[in-house]
Amino acid sequence: MRCPVFLPARRGRFCLRLLCASGIAGATSLLVAPSALGHAAFVGSEPAPGVRLERAPERLVVSFTEPLNRALSRATLLAADGREERLAAQGAANRRLILRPPSGLRTGAYKVRWHTVSTEDGHALEGSFSFGVRAAAAGGEHVLEQSPLARSGWLRVTLRGLFYVAVLLFAAGLLVPLLVRSGRGSWLAPAALEDAALDLSALRARERELVKDLGWLAVGLAAAVTVAEAADAAGGASVQGLTDFLLANASGVARVVLVFALLVAVLLASHRRRVAAAFVALALGGIAASGHASSAEPRVPSVLNDWLHLVAGAVWLGGLSLLVLVWWPLLRRGGPPARRAAARHVLPGFGRVALPAFVLVSTTGLVSLVVQLGHISALWSTGYGQVLLVKVTLVGLIAVASAVHAWRLRPVLVDSQPPGRVERRHWRLVRAEPLIGVAVLAAVGVLVAFPLPPRQLGAADEAVAGAPACDPCPLPKPAADELPVAAQAGSRLVAGWLRRDRAGLSGTVRVSDRHGKPAPGTIDVLGSRQSSCGRGCRRFRAPLAATVRVAVRERRRRFVARLPAQWRQDESARARGLLRSAQATMRKLASVRQREEVSSGPGSYARTDYRLRAPDRMALETDQGVQTVIAGERRWFRTRGAPWQRTSYGSGIRFSLRRWFRWTTYARAVRLLGRRREGGRTVAELALMDPSTPVWLRLVIDERTRHVLRDDTVTKAHSLTTRYFGFGRRTRIELPDER
Repeated sequence: MRCPVFLPARRGRFCLRLLCASGIAGATSLLVAPSALGHAAFVGSEPAPGVRLERAPERLVVSFTEPLNRALSRATLLAADGREERLAAQGAANRRLILRPPSGLRTGAYKVRWHTVSTEDGHALEGSFSFGVRAAAAGGEHVLEQSPLARSGWLRVTLRGLFYVAVLLFAAGLLVPLLVRSGRGSWLAPAALEDAALDLSALRARERELVKDLGWLAVGLAAAVTVAEAADAAGGASVQGLTDFLLANASGVARVVLVFALLVAVLLASHRRRVAAAFVALALGGIAASGHASSAEPRVPSVLNDWLHLVAGAVWLGGLSLLVLVWWPLLRRGGPPARRAAARHVLPGFGRVALPAFVLVSTTGLVSLVVQLGHISALWSTGYGQVLLVKVTLVGLIAVASAVHAWRLRPVLVDSQPPGRVERRHWRLVRAEPLIGVAVLAAVGVLVAFPLPPRQLGAADEAVAGAPACDPCPLPKPAADELPVAAQAGSRLVAGWLRRDRAGLSGTVRVSDRHGKPAPGTIDVLGSRQSSCGRGCRRFRAPLAATVRVAVRERRRRFVARLPAQWRQDESARARGLLRSAQATMRKLASVRQREEVSSGPGSYARTDYRLRAPDRMALETDQGVQTVIAGERRWFRTRGAPWQRTSYGSGIRFSLRRWFRWTTYARAVRLLGRRREGGRTVAELALMDPSTPVWLRLVIDERTRHVLRDDTVTKAHSLTTRYFGFGRRTRIELPDER
């Protein structure tokens, strides 16, 4: 860490520029650091923690601050008499875990233990709350599991700590040589040592083998960490659990990128070191993107700050540790001449990059501290803060040791006859720094295992205090026993999640405006007992009927939406198979015609007629006289009486009749509404929903031919009815250039 006091003026200016650049980068990260972290922290539950209910609840709802991974979120219901029942997630409605308790809960106290996995950063979280049915609850508070050692956390902490040691040493072996100017040879065995009577070839070979071995160790530990964290999130090791953990969000993909980038870096480390260094930097980015930083808002500055912290830590702490590992056997055998040669020719070169790296580590670490803690008192009042304080103290010890041996002991050591006690003290400090660094990385492993840093807990408390009646108001993916349907009422979208039992119909109705926001105004589910679930939301129970009628008022006018309420609850799998078959049939057609009618509310109407011919031609005309012809990547259009104009179609993507029909894309839920005779043929009607778009569709399919006859689509801005006919009939579509 000698810089710039013991350097020539030119190199001193270079080091000063590096130091300034590091400080500016760190300061920039501090200025754009996120104001809060967003992890899937508990917000509230229905029933509320500690409440006494006079009748058994029909469902349990647990709300969080962030979206959930439904496949990995679950809960268990425990009765006071010791009975235990696993509750599957009937829906992970974006930020809510919706559970169905067993019917007819008996009088007594119950506890719900829940386990969730955030889709933002992939971290698992556990907690519990209690309620009573015609009896007092077992407790009145929600309990959050905050221990980093919960659920075999010691294994994950150990693997994380070992992985950080391996990956930082491996990264140092690839990054530091790009920063230290060593002329011929490596930075650990520069050409200046050739006059020191040392076996430089053995030293360089040791460096190469050590870096390669560390790389393979880092790859293995990265895979082990990923499997361990996936098993923790999924409640056990399985291929399905690993898939649900890794492919559900950007954080999981970052873990895959991390392992892949490390593997490529190892394979290229021997002969393409610059490329390998780029991949190891990408791997460090994968670590940052798969941690707590990935749940911050805005996410990019937070991940960038953590990435800079890791890169700088690899250069500083990893480089110093690698130096000790490579040189220590030679220092013990070579005696004072070898130690003085290393002090004169190896340590100063490394010091020129170590000091800027340390400044960047400190600055980015300060940013992370501010982001994670929220307030300074959390540093000593919370378990997370106390571990972070230990880490900061250990880093400070390394910094002090580096300063002492670089600025006080090394100038004496490079003299021709240094005192023996000075030499022993110098190398003792150098050797101690990597050992303290291992303790630092162990602390980091513990910090990563914490479910929620203090600031995230504070953000959850603020969310609880400030949450209105319907916040969050996501659109849930329907449960297996629910029918998701929607219709238009005026310019409003009326969506229902309906359930049938012997007692009647029940469910939730949400009304939104054309922007997808909860709509204001009066909402009435006709003929039902109902209650509010927030703005634009009603829960209801009604007698069995063919439809659910929902009345809404808009600009002093009353509109009624009719939602179908009959479906074949046990034929959803058959409905999905019928959908796939119909889509495949439509894609194989030689030609087809369709008529499309669009409305965005009263007084708004547009019609378009299409003619489609395989493999890649389409002609359409609107009721306003606009004509369009498409052939592959070419497109012509004109208004009534105007000449044709030629442009490209789809930004270079060719039109294809096979790709025109894409219903399965929106088939997150598929229900068979029923079968009937229509126009002398038997047709099946399907209801489809995709909550992420969101969009609702109803398809009428000829069961014999598998032709789709009608498609009714409802989305937040408009409703659309499409009728298909002329299946396979010869259709001529001339291009304007051919006429």
